[in-house]
Amino acid sequence: MIRGFCKSLIRPSTMSHLVFQIAYDGTHYFGWQKTVYGPSIEEELEKALQQIFQEHISLQAASRTDRGVHAEGQVVDCTTSKPCPDLNRLTVSLNQLLPSDIRCRRVIAAPSAAFHPTLDVVRKEYRYLIGTGSVLLPHHRHTHWHVHRPFNRSLLEASAQLFLGTHDFRGLCNRRADLDEENTIRTVFSINIDEDKQKNEVSISIEGDHFLYKMARNIVGTMMWAAQERLPLLTIQAALQTRQRSLAGVTAPACGLFLANVYYPMPLF
Repeated sequence: MIRGFCKSLIRPSTMSHLVFQIAYDGTHYFGWQKTVYGPSIEEELEKALQQIFQEHISLQAASRTDRGVHAEGQVVDCTTSKPCPDLNRLTVSLNQLLPSDIRCRRVIAAPSAAFHPTLDVVRKEYRYLIGTGSVLLPHHRHTHWHVHRPFNRSLLEASAQLFLGTHDFRGLCNRRADLDEENTIRTVFSINIDEDKQKNEVSISIEGDHFLYKMARNIVGTMMWAAQERLPLLTIQAALQTRQRSLAGVTAPACGLFLANVYYPMPLF
């Protein structure tokens, strides 16, 4: 029944260039990118689109989120030799084929033939969730970092200020054998902290032009160490100035991180 429904989406026309906004729970995946080590978001989305269009589909994404990281606004594109389908029906069909922990929120025709979801990004927003109660609720175990030690809100905010602006963030990124970042200068536009004491939850939103490998998680981990008085603010400044990763704080767990939004010169969705 699904296969017949998907085929009915296709009508004679020209090649189409489609852009998707994707949300997912990354708990059971080895990140966005396909890998021999286990399931990936990219692989699942490609399989579903190939079933719909009955041809090989290659995807490009705005961000290669890591294993266990979630997304609410991942942006992905593809081209197909098939005609542009009814986009509302395509969204429904795609969500019927995808696993329940991956969802297509919207589909549009690309704003231009040259659109690229990675190269055209002007800024990204990551959101990090922290559970601060003595007990972490079971349904938050895959979406929150449990930090049950007391922390100083003023120090948390003061540490955030240190990361604003343009810096060399080599000291706030992790090294990876297959990734050699030559240019580690990045700009952080804003860091917003929201605390809900009734829910025992802290949300940290970070907006920047681009992010290095595990940079967002290292910023959050460093901020929390500073807020718990485990890391002086002067040491954080030294980590930025000397570019030494060992001077910064812990890498916050993947489970609390969400790719919230990706922004382009013109709004897409």
